[in-house]
Amino acid sequence: MKASLVGCATTVAALTAIVAAATFALGENRTCAQSATSATIQTVAPDGGAAEAAAALERLARANFGELTEAEVKLLHAAPRRALVWVGPNSDGDSPANDPSHAAKWLPTRTIRAALIGWLTADPQARPYVHPSGVGFGGALITGRLDLSYLTLSSPLTIMSSAIPQGVDFSFAHLRGIDLSRDVTGPIMGDRSTVEGDLILTGGNYGPTSLFRIVIDGSLDCSGGQFLGGDDTLSVIEATIRGDANFQQGFTTNGVVDLRLAQIDRGLSFNHARFIGSGENGLTAERSTINETLYWTDITRTPRTELDLTNTHVGSLWDDSLSWPAPGRLLVNGFVYGAISGGPADAPSRLEWLARQPSGYRPQPYGQLARVLRDHDSDVGAIDVMIADENARWHGSGLGWGERVWRGMLDATIGYGYRPMRALWWILSFVALGAMMFGWGYRGRAITPTDLAAYDGFVKSGDLPRHYPPFNAVIYSLENFLPLVDLHQGTYWRPNPHHGSGGQQRPLSGRLLRWYLWAHILAGWVLTPLLAAGLSGLVRPG
Repeated sequence: MKASLVGCATTVAALTAIVAAATFALGENRTCAQSATSATIQTVAPDGGAAEAAAALERLARANFGELTEAEVKLLHAAPRRALVWVGPNSDGDSPANDPSHAAKWLPTRTIRAALIGWLTADPQARPYVHPSGVGFGGALITGRLDLSYLTLSSPLTIMSSAIPQGVDFSFAHLRGIDLSRDVTGPIMGDRSTVEGDLILTGGNYGPTSLFRIVIDGSLDCSGGQFLGGDDTLSVIEATIRGDANFQQGFTTNGVVDLRLAQIDRGLSFNHARFIGSGENGLTAERSTINETLYWTDITRTPRTELDLTNTHVGSLWDDSLSWPAPGRLLVNGFVYGAISGGPADAPSRLEWLARQPSGYRPQPYGQLARVLRDHDSDVGAIDVMIADENARWHGSGLGWGERVWRGMLDATIGYGYRPMRALWWILSFVALGAMMFGWGYRGRAITPTDLAAYDGFVKSGDLPRHYPPFNAVIYSLENFLPLVDLHQGTYWRPNPHHGSGGQQRPLSGRLLRWYLWAHILAGWVLTPLLAAGLSGLVRPG
C-alpha cells in the first residue's frame, strides 16, 4: 500500500514539473512574439490609440520637415481620427473667416505645406497612422504646389475652403477620392489619373483644369464652381466617368467645357449654369457618349455660347428653348438621342431649334428628330419635320434650276410624297374651276357641238337633236382632267375660237377656253399620276 502511494506521488511530481516547464516556455514565446509585434507596429499600425498615433505622426513629421505650423500640427493630430479638422478660427464653412479668396490676409499659423500633405497621404511611414477615411481639413493656406502625381493614395483626400495658389497635380495618380469643395486654386492637372470615388470641385474658384483621359469610378461634380481660366478652363477630353457629370447650381465659366470623346455612364447635367465673358464659351461634347439624360436647362449664355453635340450619343435630351444658343451656334449634325424627356417636344418648336444650326444643308438632324417624334406617336410631327428637311435641301444644297422646279412642284402638290392627299385638293379645285369656266363658255356659245348638224341648230336656236348628248360642265371638266377617262363629253363638245357670248363673233372667249382646256388637260396628266405615286410611296425620299 505504501509503495503504491509513493509511486503515485512520484508521478504527480513529474507531471507538475512538465507543466511548469511548458508554462515557462509558453511565456517565453509570448514575450518574444509581443516584442516582435511591437517592433512591427511601429511601421504598420499605431499602438495605444489615436493620441499615440498622432504623437508618432508629429515626431515623424518634425524629423522630415523640421518646425511645424499650428495648422500642420492640428492636421497631424486629426489624421488618425475620422474627423475633418478646421485650422482657422472656427469650423463654419460659410464664415467669412474661412473664405479662401481672402487667404492672403490669413495669419501664418493657418499655413500647411503642400509637401507635408503629400507625405501624409502617400508616404509608407505616415500612412499606417492615418485613419482609413482619409485626410480631411478646411480653412488652410497651402504653400507650394500640391503634387500627388504618379502616387497611389490608399484613402480619400478632402480639402475644403482652402487656398492652393500653386495648384494641384494628381496626373497619373491613383486616388480613392478627392474633394476640393469651396477651394481657390491655381491650375489643376489630373491627366490619365484614376479616381475610385468622386472628384468634387464644387463651390470654389478653380484655375485651368485638365482631366485628359481621367477615369472616375464615381461622379464628377463641378456644381457651383467657377472656372474662369480662359479658353481651356475645363478640359475633360476622353474621360471615362462611371457616374454622373454635374455642372449645376451656379456653375460658371468664361470658356469652353471640353468633353470630346468622353464616356459618361449616367447623366450629363448643365442646369442653372452660367456662360459669361466676351470670348468663345459653351460646351463641346463631340463624339461623346452619355448613356442617360443630357440636361441643358436654365442656362445663362452670351451671343458666343456654343453647344456642340456633333456625333454625340445620349439616352435622352432635356432642355428648354430659352437655353438654346444663338443662331449659328448649335451644332447637332450626327447627334443621336433616344427621346426628348423634357422641354419642347412638338415639331414646330424643334424645327426652330434646328434652325439655329450654321448655314448649310444637313439631313441627319432632321431624320433623327423625325425618328424620335415617330417613335413617340407623333406621326404628324414627323411628317412636318421630313417636309422641312426637303425644304432645307431645296434652299441650301445647291440644286440646279430644273431640279428646284421639280422639287418645288412636289412640295406644292403632294408634300414630297409625305402628304399625297394634297394633290386631291388640287384635283378638286381644277375640276371645280373647269366646271365654272366651261359652264360659262357653254352659256356664251363659246363651247359648241362638234357635229355639224347639231352645231347649226345650237347656234341658231340653242336646241340640239334628241340623239345628241347634252352638255354637262362638271362631267366635261372631270373627263378632260382625268387621263384615259371617256365620259362622252369631250368627243361631242369643243371650245370654238370663233364664237363668243350670245353667238356674237368674239374670238377671244373661245380662244381663252381652248387655252384653258389645254392647261386643264395637262394639269390632269401631272396631278393624277402624282397622287397615285404619292399614295404608293414611289416619290417619297428615302
